[in-house]
Amino acid sequence: MTAPTNMDQTQQATVVGYQSRPVTKPPNWHGLVTVDMVLNNLSTGLFLVAAVGELLDPVAFRPLAPLVYPIVLLFLLGDLVSLVFDLGDPLRFHHMLRVWKPSSPMSLGTWVLSAYAVPVTLLAIGSLLPFGFGGDGLDLVRRVLLAVGAVLAVGAAAYKGVLFSTTAQRGWEEARWLGGYLINSALCLGAAEMLLLATLTGRPDAMVDPLRLAARLLLGLNVVAVLLLTLNVRAPLRAALGPNGFAILALLAIVVGVLLPLWLVGSSTPLGVALALGSMLVGAGAVRHAIVQVPHRLARGGTGARSSAVDEAVSSRAQRGIS
Repeated sequence: MTAPTNMDQTQQATVVGYQSRPVTKPPNWHGLVTVDMVLNNLSTGLFLVAAVGELLDPVAFRPLAPLVYPIVLLFLLGDLVSLVFDLGDPLRFHHMLRVWKPSSPMSLGTWVLSAYAVPVTLLAIGSLLPFGFGGDGLDLVRRVLLAVGAVLAVGAAAYKGVLFSTTAQRGWEEARWLGGYLINSALCLGAAEMLLLATLTGRPDAMVDPLRLAARLLLGLNVVAVLLLTLNVRAPLRAALGPNGFAILALLAIVVGVLLPLWLVGSSTPLGVALALGSMLVGAGAVRHAIVQVPHRLARGGTGARSSAVDEAVSSRAQRGIS
């Protein structure tokens, strides 16, 4: 057997192991997951605001029910379609419901989302019927559906954040505040949606003003949620996006997603409120998409170049092989 040449030694020396690389394979989750998360929060957020409002002040909020709950159901159907196609084999979606495992965020989240669909569907149908939920007995049923649906909506809004943070994917496992951020973001979107519907239908100021105040308070809390989430994922996000990409994401999340809507929700016109909601969606979509793409970008070497640790390892091993 002939001894290896210097060239062979050099080629072997430049082969880097997994020490400085992500050891997990990125999941086959891409843009549809971002759409899934946004639609989920549009549905759960609007339902939470409408349900709590109707339980506290049915006289003011119930007239919007024929408009609100069908919209909630449409967003939920879009969320479920996106979720099914996320699986890779859409025809096997029902297999997720064959197992009940509360210790698994994916299993529990699937069941919570499915359970959430029940009160949403019943309320949407009941709101469109001529008699609705009239009468004392049916009114009690309606209030139970609202209360149960609100609890399930919180779980449905947060479960994907918990699911991400319990994986071994870098950039996801650090995101301990993702579930909290998603709940707050859902409430922000829901308050803006409800405010838009109230202004479009000419609801009185006694209803519109509290909704406007709630939207502003929730947007203020959203800054805190974004900062806490950033503290979790700052390192992997910077590695994946680079300094410029990270700065652009911060601009979209804070300026476009929070500060601009804070000003726009003060508008008394539907157009101003619609622009506020659109601005919030841009910021929310940017944050979700960036987090979904972190494992993929890190597996490709971040912004296109390998990490300095890998480059140093390659250089030092190559030099030892040549010498």
